Amino acid sequence: MAEWPHTWKPGPPGRKSDLNNSRFRLWVPVLAALAVLLAACSTPAGNRLANLSLSEEPLTGKFIWHDLITDDVNQARRFYSGVLGWAFEDTTHPHGGDYTLILHGERFVGGIVELEDPSGAEYSRWLGYLSVADVDRAAEFTQNQGGKLVAGPLDLGGIGRAAAIQDPQNAVVGLLQSDHGDPDDSLQAGPGLVVWNELLAKDDAAAVAFYVSMAGLTARQQPRAGGVYHVLESQQQMRSGVMQRPADDVEPFWLTHFGVDDVVAATRKAEELGGRVILKPGEDFRNGLQSVVVDPTGAIFALHQWTE
Repeated sequence: MAEWPHTWKPGPPGRKSDLNNSRFRLWVPVLAALAVLLAACSTPAGNRLANLSLSEEPLTGKFIWHDLITDDVNQARRFYSGVLGWAFEDTTHPHGGDYTLILHGERFVGGIVELEDPSGAEYSRWLGYLSVADVDRAAEFTQNQGGKLVAGPLDLGGIGRAAAIQDPQNAVVGLLQSDHGDPDDSLQAGPGLVVWNELLAKDDAAAVAFYVSMAGLTARQQPRAGGVYHVLESQQQMRSGVMQRPADDVEPFWLTHFGVDDVVAATRKAEELGGRVILKPGEDFRNGLQSVVVDPTGAIFALHQWTE
């Protein structure tokens, strides 16, 4: 992985990592919505969900689902359908309330949850969910290490248990313990799909140590210009990356990468549809193969040139 420019200044990305207790309750519907993925419920997507290939054992340390949390679902749908070619199906999550499934062709990408915060804070974000062997133990470990429990642990009606945490450096991530296995590694990533997850950490070594212990991962280092990149692995698969944040005013967070056929064209389209480009594709940023964008609702993500 090439070095991030240390001059990167994201500005206000429309997300808050320092969630306070008054807003913890807003995350409960997000966790309940995960049951839509793992149960063949009576929705238009039910048959495809029933045929989803699941592992026999939990794939601990793997990101197995992603939700976009936003206060404007319609605006998000227009934007991502134009940039990534997504389609959407309206459904409800088990605890009531609207939930939007995201599809690229016949593949599930994630979901969209609309939450309105009465405090008026900007919180739109992509939230990834890590598979863990024991959600309660992972949540307790997080708190003992100086992190916070954002929501849960919550039972998902015979599907498993879930929680959302802030890690000790305040990056938010979801945790999921499935009773039926996780989406397995038989389906490959590609354009329109999640292709990588990357933590921009305040202290990269400390972050690696935390996730290795909390999520059952192993870590190895890749040299890069100006520092080192940490690759987290499980089941002999690369699962995610950790790197030192590019500037001190960048709040630690997990960055979701989506594959595209042409990163330059996709980045241009994102701007045309109201997105804000933080880092344009260029030789000074990962050999011109990536860009970083904030969608019109304030959620930050990366576009990643995909090749086999």
